[in-house]
Amino acid sequence: NTFKLKIGSRPLQHDVDHVIAIKKALGADISVRVDVNRAWSELECIQGIQQLQDGGIDLIEQPCAIQNTEALARLTQRFDVAIMADEALTGPDSAYRIAKSQGADVFAVKIEQSGGLIEACEVAKIAGLAGIDLYGGTMLEGPVGSIASAHAFATFETLAFGTELFGPLLLTEEILKEPLRYENFELHLPTAPGLGIEIDEEKVEKLRR
Repeated sequence: NTFKLKIGSRPLQHDVDHVIAIKKALGADISVRVDVNRAWSELECIQGIQQLQDGGIDLIEQPCAIQNTEALARLTQRFDVAIMADEALTGPDSAYRIAKSQGADVFAVKIEQSGGLIEACEVAKIAGLAGIDLYGGTMLEGPVGSIASAHAFATFETLAFGTELFGPLLLTEEILKEPLRYENFELHLPTAPGLGIEIDEEKVEKLRR
């Protein structure tokens, strides 16, 4: 099992202690990952990541500012724990720059953030050529965006850090004639033509404002 924790809004030491306490409670067999949400300076990253690495955390997502890709590269090369680029990735061009500088161990691929399905696949291809692992990210899309992401991610050779396409599970209204199938922590790809889904136009009309 895997747990992802959002941190960065509270004082650094409070967040680090909280995460490590959760990791200790869950045990060595459970993967714990954190998303710092760009909250730390480079010096704070050095302090926080060292403790998180020592505490058995498996992945640190976007610890520093989007534009500070040089710091991201230094952190990646300094620590053994995997450092993931997320918001710093805005398409193939940024992916190439980060890969060229060895600026991340993992790329979080998101179709909207990348600029589309083709661009997301290009980001993944750059990562593969650079030896960078992949993670299928989400921007909390609804069922259409989520299944489009799933189709794109299914073309990747590997997703070493998995994916989290849970956006549709947060919604209280269904707009598909047949809902997406989630089972045993997996989103199953439909086999019908195109995206494999059909919009319930009557339901969409009722929700229109």
